[in-house]
Amino acid sequence: MDNFPLSEKYVQEEKFLNALASAYRLQEAIISTTELSIISTTPEGIITSFNAAAERMFGYSAQEMIGNRTPYILHDPEEMIRQAEVVSRELNQKIDPGFDVLVAKARATRMADRHEWIYVRKDGTRFPVMLSVTALWDENDVLIGYAGIASDITEQRETNEKIKQSEAHLKALVNSLDDLVIEIDSAGNYINVWTQRDEILFGPRENLIDKTIFQVLDNELSDQYKAIIERVIATGQPEFLDYKIKKQKENRWRNAKFNFISPDHVLVCIRDITEQKEDELKLIKSEQKFRTLAENIPGIIYLCNNDSTYSMLYLNSKVRDITGYTEDEFISGRMNFVQLYHPEDAPRIFEAVDRALSKRESFHLTYRLANKSGEWRWVEEMGIGVYHDDALILIEGFINDITAQKLAEEELQKVADENYRIFNSIINLTVIAGFDGYFKRVNPSWTTLLGWSQEELCAKPFIEFVHPDDIDPTYQATVHITEGNNLQTFENRYQCKDGSYKWLLWGSASDTRRNLIYASAVDITERKKFEEELLISKKNLEAAADKLQKQNDQLNEFAHIISHNLRSPVGNIKTLISLIDEDSSKEEYAVIFEKLKNTSASLNDTLNDLLETLHIKKETYIEHSTLQFDEVLNKVKYDLEGEIIKCNATIYSDFKRCNEIVYPKTYLESIILNLLSNAIKYRSPDRPLKITVHTGIEKGKTVLRVQDNGLGIDLEQHGEKLFGLRKTFHEHKEARGVGLFLTKTQVETLGGTISAESEVNNGTTFIITF
Repeated sequence: MDNFPLSEKYVQEEKFLNALASAYRLQEAIISTTELSIISTTPEGIITSFNAAAERMFGYSAQEMIGNRTPYILHDPEEMIRQAEVVSRELNQKIDPGFDVLVAKARATRMADRHEWIYVRKDGTRFPVMLSVTALWDENDVLIGYAGIASDITEQRETNEKIKQSEAHLKALVNSLDDLVIEIDSAGNYINVWTQRDEILFGPRENLIDKTIFQVLDNELSDQYKAIIERVIATGQPEFLDYKIKKQKENRWRNAKFNFISPDHVLVCIRDITEQKEDELKLIKSEQKFRTLAENIPGIIYLCNNDSTYSMLYLNSKVRDITGYTEDEFISGRMNFVQLYHPEDAPRIFEAVDRALSKRESFHLTYRLANKSGEWRWVEEMGIGVYHDDALILIEGFINDITAQKLAEEELQKVADENYRIFNSIINLTVIAGFDGYFKRVNPSWTTLLGWSQEELCAKPFIEFVHPDDIDPTYQATVHITEGNNLQTFENRYQCKDGSYKWLLWGSASDTRRNLIYASAVDITERKKFEEELLISKKNLEAAADKLQKQNDQLNEFAHIISHNLRSPVGNIKTLISLIDEDSSKEEYAVIFEKLKNTSASLNDTLNDLLETLHIKKETYIEHSTLQFDEVLNKVKYDLEGEIIKCNATIYSDFKRCNEIVYPKTYLESIILNLLSNAIKYRSPDRPLKITVHTGIEKGKTVLRVQDNGLGIDLEQHGEKLFGLRKTFHEHKEARGVGLFLTKTQVETLGGTISAESEVNNGTTFIITF
């Protein structure tokens, strides 16, 4: 049983219920009076409460919503579909686009889920909100519903957008500054550096980041920086510092404004105020110097009020030269500049000045001003507003007489007009082209010569009119000109409208300041045709000369053949005669005489063949015929019979594999004669001479090998000179160094090759491939 009497128990329960009712009424009062939209639902999403703020926010009454609707009606359906895909990926489960999209994360995490949504009012208007959804659980951990608290963030978004725009504008402003802006943290580290003038920095911009002021500035200045940064961070108030530095042996003044950004960062705007400081010092030294300077400036320096007549507070005496009135007349108000404005210029002057002053910008005007004499003077005025506490109080400026300049401009325009007329009337092709590759102006002679209109010539890059073979040289010439060079003579071909081409000779000059090319061309097509005809004539003469040279070379070669090929038969005759004397028998005389008859007949055949070859060479053609190797070898042996007998030489031959060849007879006889006579001439004294001549077919070509057992040749020493003219490799009274050279020339003339294999004192083999 309870310790309290029954009546006391009832009293305690009543107190509890009263306290619970009071808490509930307080809760209802808070929910009803808050500006936050509060909506609660069942686990299935049926609305169970809809406070007054929700009614104001959405336009629905609580009676319309409670028990009848789900919060899904307040959302943009397309946004719900998109968010369903996002939540499905985050929870790794399928979430359908409905009420569950709003509560799934809160239910899964058991934490409030905050997310921006677009809500839809009853009248259809849309607005952004920040919605916080919380799952509600009872004491038994059973889900009993959801509570959603929403706040309208329209103004917050607008504010954020304004902040973004302000940040973008600030960034653009900082990047456009002519001076220096740096961000420094409380420890003195450089965080950011912005400037358009690198020369104002203490070093390369990239070298400043991640460094401290103590590494960049001298000790005294870095201490000043550190102290000001600490004060600005502490007070939040900006501070200024003027200081002098030495840069490249020159003293420069800087003005630094330190601005609070955050408890850890300050922004330092640094301007070069050297000129300003110098001016201030000069002004401090003597105001009279300024006035003397002002009086000697060739123009009006003024300070005036911002009123309807721009009443003057200060004018230098130059006002008399331009207007004819004294400075006292303007300062006293008896005269003002508005009275002197040209009626046509006055509205434009007022509009430009008002617009510039409203934007705190300087103005720059050119207009006409009446002189006391009645004439109109052209003047140029530059001015700016003077402000105090954001209020415009004065205007200061400078007015300069530019009448002479205007007259000069008019004269210059006249000259330009004359140049234009000359440009269009000149016979040559004149043109102004841009560095961009387009003609800017062409004179009418272009149309006359090429047929293209001026518009067509200027409509596309001029390189497209150039002959394809001349495009690369034209491009290189253009690059040369755009680099600031002149080009006196350059030739290329331009296409006419009918498809033909004209040769042009150019002279060009460049203007790199204005990126223009000034050029003039003349038509040299007829000259080019004449040059081509001369070139053709020259080539024909060169061809004829070459033909004559070849014929001379062939005749020279033929002379060597005659000299060499006749030497062997004549030598053979001398040898045969030397074999008999007064003691020789009649039979010996008969044998020698028979051999002399054979040698004489062979010599006669050789002479006839050489004469026939000479006749053929006059026609620059070498006649080929079908020859038998054994027949040619026998004839050569007849020519060398005396030498063969004298040295007791033995000649073997084997032509079974190839005994026939189509070749010039004289050349083949000369080749074999030279090789055999070479073997006889350089035979070894230590052994009888043996010569082997045989033929074969190798890789489809006829090959002749002539092998002997003579002295041999040291190919390592003489190999490169073996076939050279007048090159000999053994002591022999008849050696002239012509035979092998002539043989190689004959073989290679007809497309063949000759090589040698040799070993000293073991003989030589010559290999000829026809």
